Amino acid sequence: MEIRLASKIGFCYGVERAYNKALELSNKHEKVYIYGDLVHNNDVKSVLTSKGVNFFYSIDHLPDDAHNSVCMIRAHGIPKKDKNYLQSKFKEIIDLTCPIVEKVFNYAYEMQQKGYFIVAYGKEEHAEMIGLKGNVDEKKIKVLKEPEPFNHNKICIITQTTMDYNNFKNFSANIAKFSMYNELLIKDTICYETKIRENEAKDIAIWSEFVIIIGGKHSSNTRKLYEISKKLNENSIHIDSIKELKNIDLSKFKKIGILTGTSTPNKSINEVIEFLRRGF
Repeated sequence: MEIRLASKIGFCYGVERAYNKALELSNKHEKVYIYGDLVHNNDVKSVLTSKGVNFFYSIDHLPDDAHNSVCMIRAHGIPKKDKNYLQSKFKEIIDLTCPIVEKVFNYAYEMQQKGYFIVAYGKEEHAEMIGLKGNVDEKKIKVLKEPEPFNHNKICIITQTTMDYNNFKNFSANIAKFSMYNELLIKDTICYETKIRENEAKDIAIWSEFVIIIGGKHSSNTRKLYEISKKLNENSIHIDSIKELKNIDLSKFKKIGILTGTSTPNKSINEVIEFLRRGF
């Protein structure tokens, strides 16, 4: 069997930065809380929990010992009002919003200041889009997965950092075609690393007889890689743990490709590779 591993695997820079900081704080025996999931991966959460890192999910139900604890802000970012509130309640706030995501927040705010209405291609319920809306004027932004017509003097179209580039182009073209405006600005804000992974996913899907995409089931960028691969190779599977491979007959496949999302830990990748090399 031949195994082809994507060149870009495991954590991206923003996730690795946040994960390492969480481990560093836990090693210093700080009482650490994270507001929401650091990233969308159960294995990552399990490791952090085992190190003593805690999680809370509602701004209305803070930990009783918040005033003596450190609060980390997840890589996806959070609304500004939530951050200000947490700063007033916790001993210390450490903002680990991915720098690329933060640039999108800042860009959208700057464009609003210049009079643009923001149309963001993304999933409204996604943590990054919730953070985006909470860092700009919510009356002057709309997050959409499907295009719809707008009537504004100035429109600026941006995108969630983990969305598919070709879908973003089609989305923007339809907004441009059916909307009324005097000025239209289209800004590609997709993370560069996710674009590299998308392109490599196509190559590996074509080369492989079977493709394994490793990552959290709630990870937007992992699901995107799966969708890309599935279109080109029907024998594609999205798993978040090695358990999902154990009931599949892989013996008939001679070429197996491996892709991962940007929040997939090396441990998960190594387990899959070892499983394949042992001959299942």
